[in-house]
Amino acid sequence: MTSYFQGLVEFVGAHPQLSFVAVFLLALSEAVPVVGTVVPGSTLILAVSALATTAGVTPWALLIAAVAGAIVGDGFSFWLGHNYRRQILRGWPLNRFPWLIDRSAQLIRKYGVASVFLARFTAVVRAFVPLLAGVLKMSTRHFYVANILSALVWAPMHVFPGVLVGWAIAFGPHSPALSLAALGVLVVGWLAWSMIKRKTAVVVDCPTALEAGTRDVRSAAEAPLGRRAGLQVDRGDASSET
Repeated sequence: MTSYFQGLVEFVGAHPQLSFVAVFLLALSEAVPVVGTVVPGSTLILAVSALATTAGVTPWALLIAAVAGAIVGDGFSFWLGHNYRRQILRGWPLNRFPWLIDRSAQLIRKYGVASVFLARFTAVVRAFVPLLAGVLKMSTRHFYVANILSALVWAPMHVFPGVLVGWAIAFGPHSPALSLAALGVLVVGWLAWSMIKRKTAVVVDCPTALEAGTRDVRSAAEAPLGRRAGLQVDRGDASSET
C-alpha cells in the first residue's frame, strides 16, 4: 500500500499542474468512512504541497483545493448517513467497524454540533462522525457551519507546512536566511498543531455514555427511512425525540 502512495507523490511531482486535484481528493478522502482510516491524507497533502511549491504552484490555490475537498468530503458523508442510514450502518464495510460507529455516536451525543469540528482533528473518528451526524439527523444548517469552520482551520495546518518546506528547498541555494526563516515558522507551526491535536484528543477521549450512544445508533438504523431517527441533534446539542 505504501508503494501506491509513494507513486502518487512521485506522479504529482512530475505533473505539478495536477497538484490541485490531488490535494482536493486527498482532503475529501479524510472524511469518507473506512477510506479515511486507510489513506494517510494529511501526510500526503503535506508532501504534495511541498513538491507543488518547489514547482512554482501558488500556495493559495492548494489551500482552496484543501478547503473545498474537506467540505465536500464531510458533506458527502453527511448526505450518505442522512439518506441511507439503514443500508449504510448494516451493510459492508461499516458493519466491520462497530466500535468506531459507537465512539462517533458518543462524541455526537456529548458535544452535538461541536463534534463535527472536533472530529476533523481526531484521527480515529474523523472519517465516521460526519456520517453518524447524518444518521442521527443533525441539523443540516448547523452541520455545515461546523463543517466549513473546521475546514478553514484544518486546511492551512496541512497545506502551509508543506509550502514552507517547499520554500525552504527553493530558497536554500539563493537565500539561506529565508530558508532558515521558513524552517523556523514550520517548527512553530508543528508545535502549535501538536498542541491542538493533544487538546482535541483529551476532549474526545473523555468518558461518555457508551450504552446510550449505541442505542441511538441502533434505533437510527432500525427506524423506517420515512420516519425520523430516535435522536434529534439540533441547536448544538443532542436530545432524544419521543
